[in-house]
Amino acid sequence: MFNRIPKYVASRQSLKLEWDGSSQLGPDVVASLRELRNQHENIHVIGSLDFVQTLFAERLFDRLNLWVYPILLGRGKKVFADGVVPTSLQLIEPVVASPKGAVMQRYALVEGTPGVGDMTEID
Repeated sequence: MFNRIPKYVASRQSLKLEWDGSSQLGPDVVASLRELRNQHENIHVIGSLDFVQTLFAERLFDRLNLWVYPILLGRGKKVFADGVVPTSLQLIEPVVASPKGAVMQRYALVEGTPGVGDMTEID
C-alpha cells in the first residue's frame, strides 16, 4: 500500500526522488502544507522532528499521536526541544500501553490558548 500512495518530501536541499509517487514540497513549505491539507484527508509525518516543529508552530495538524517508549538513550533530538507555540490538546482515546510498556496517546488540537493548572484534580 505504501508504494501506491503519494509521498511528499520536505527538504532544504534539492533531491533526486526515485521512489514512485514521491515529490518534493516547494520552498514555501507552509504554503505547500496548507495545499496538501486541502488535497488529502489523512497525512502522516514520519521521521523528522524538525518538520514536526514547523507543524506545531503553524498549527498545521489536527491530531498528535504521541508514543512514549520505556528506554533512555541519552542525547538525541527532542520533540519539544526549543519549546512550542502554546497549544491546547485534548485526549481523544484511552491511553494504550503495550505489554513491554510503550504508551500511545492520541490528542486532538483544540482551539484557544491553554490555561495553566495542576494535576490535583484529574478527570
